[in-house]
Amino acid sequence: MLQLIYPLEKFIPHDCFKDVFSIDYNKLYENGKRIILMDIDNTLIPYDIALPTPEIRALLENIQKIGFRIILISNNCLARVRAFTEPLGLEFVEKALKPFGRGYRRALKMASPHGTGEIVAVGDQLMTDVLGGNRFGIDVILVKPLKKRSEKWYTKFNRLNENHVLKRLKKKYPEVHEKIARVNDGT
Repeated sequence: MLQLIYPLEKFIPHDCFKDVFSIDYNKLYENGKRIILMDIDNTLIPYDIALPTPEIRALLENIQKIGFRIILISNNCLARVRAFTEPLGLEFVEKALKPFGRGYRRALKMASPHGTGEIVAVGDQLMTDVLGGNRFGIDVILVKPLKKRSEKWYTKFNRLNENHVLKRLKKKYPEVHEKIARVNDGT
């Protein structure tokens, strides 16, 4: 439904990667990024895992050592988000209602005084993460979802809408579609 309201360009990610480990965070920092808005579910961990894995913990620590401030932004409930973030000591926005404004406004207020040009968002969904970030002028990196089988019903619904967007992207922006398809195929 959102694909009927927003222009197709709002669903185009700034970049695409196989996973959060494949992103060159040093390059992002060199290019002026200072804040990362990071999705949790199916971006950092699958829905059926509650706590950060040792690999994710090490990645987030390394990102912070580069100089980034990390704000986790999730559509999930407080209990789920808090269980993940407390062991990490990271700031977060729960019940963000991505792609709508509530969560992004909260995250941008937390990120102040940094402007949107210094912020990058990372997530696994075109319908929430990419659209939401683009609506606020934030560069968005799309990663392949970790485990689609464990997704909630509403995320599965978003994936159906995402397929419609991908078909439209294939027609109008074949190079963008190809980039997304390569990531989702794991090549």
